[in-house]
Amino acid sequence: MLNYYLIILEPSLSQGIAMQRLLRFFAMGLCAAVISTSSAAEGGTDANNKVWRVGCDAAFAPFTFTDSKGELIGFDVDLIRAMGKSRGVEVSIKSYPFDSIIPTLITDNIDLIISGFTITPERAERVDFSDPYYRCGLTFLTLTENADKYKTLEDLKDAEICVQLGTSGAVFLEKAMPNAKIKRFNSPPETYLELIGKGCAAVLNDRPVNDYFMVTSGRKDIVSRNITTDDSEYYGIAMRKGDKQMVDLVNKALKDVQENGEFERISKKWFGYDVSAELKEGK
Repeated sequence: MLNYYLIILEPSLSQGIAMQRLLRFFAMGLCAAVISTSSAAEGGTDANNKVWRVGCDAAFAPFTFTDSKGELIGFDVDLIRAMGKSRGVEVSIKSYPFDSIIPTLITDNIDLIISGFTITPERAERVDFSDPYYRCGLTFLTLTENADKYKTLEDLKDAEICVQLGTSGAVFLEKAMPNAKIKRFNSPPETYLELIGKGCAAVLNDRPVNDYFMVTSGRKDIVSRNITTDDSEYYGIAMRKGDKQMVDLVNKALKDVQENGEFERISKKWFGYDVSAELKEGK
């Protein structure tokens, strides 16, 4: 399903070959064509129009990523399409580099962001968010050979830590450990390759992203560690600041799919269980 993760599945592959294949598939993801439920126009929209222009990151499995054909897939992709269908709105999805996705929204090139997008006070100063639809947290991955050495985040204070640019995990690390040695990358696969190549001691990212890598890669030479924080974190759909009409419409669409069973169906498809139960527990 996810080719750039399949590269990391095989420890027997040489690092050079693995890197070449990874970069080839990652480039394919970033260049993915617009995915649309119809031949909808790319023009500007508002809450009354029948097309939502949606931006996402093409390398954030299992929420938004590309398959072997370069098509966008994932939990968030299925969710936003179901939400659009519930309101008679067509959905056009396009991928962007994660660290440029908010400026793309602000400049009216897209209407919505859905891509495992954590609701944070800093982001809420620039965009408006929908009601939360997923409860998440942070973990870090480290090599099994270092499992006894790195058990907590504090243990990594003198080590190099890989993060993805623009993520809540990167922001958290900068605040929690101001003097941390941080290596920043554009995508999760790049951080995992750096860890496997022993270029860093750990990879810090959202729990579902790291969990998905662990499950799909099947690697036994990497272990996961939970990171304890004071507050729960939630994913939400981002919209332009002050666009109350769009926020209301998106929240109604989210409620639609939660009530008609589509949210549960999509959850079970990607996670094997209904993630709304965890969302309710965190409130």
